[in-house]
Amino acid sequence: MEFILVVAVIAVLCIIFRVSMDIIIMCLVVLSCIVFTATALMFTFLFICLLFSEKCTAEFSKSDKSDKDKFSRAYYIIDGKEYPCIFPEEKFFSITFYDKTKKYNVRFNRKFKFLYDRFASATCIIGFSMSIIITAVTVILYLSV
Repeated sequence: MEFILVVAVIAVLCIIFRVSMDIIIMCLVVLSCIVFTATALMFTFLFICLLFSEKCTAEFSKSDKSDKDKFSRAYYIIDGKEYPCIFPEEKFFSITFYDKTKKYNVRFNRKFKFLYDRFASATCIIGFSMSIIITAVTVILYLSV
C-alpha cells in the first residue's frame, strides 16, 4: 500500500513541476513492467518448484501463524513431521476446506521443506498463467509507446 502512495506522490510532484505527461506515463508503464515481471518470475519459480515436487499423502494438522509469518498457514503431517503450506490459508473457508479426519494428496518439496495443497497448487498455476499473460501485455504496451 505504501508503494502505491509513494508512486502517487511522485506523480503529483511531477505534475506540479510540469513534467511532460508522456514522461509520466512512460515511467508508470516501465514501473508496471518491472512489477509484473517480478511477479511473473516469482510465480515461475513457484511453478517450477511445484513441477519438481513429489506427490505425497498428508494429514491436515492445524492452521497457525508462526513468528516469521504475517498470515496463518495450513500445516500438514508427512511421515510424522509437520510442514507448512507454501501459501497462506483461506481464512474465510477454513472450516470447509480443511478437515482433520481426511487424508489429502499434496505435493511436497523436500529441498525447501514446504508443500502445495490443492489450493496452493491452483493458486500457483493460475498465478503463473495470469502473470505471464499480464507481463506480455505490459511489455507489448511498453514497446508500442
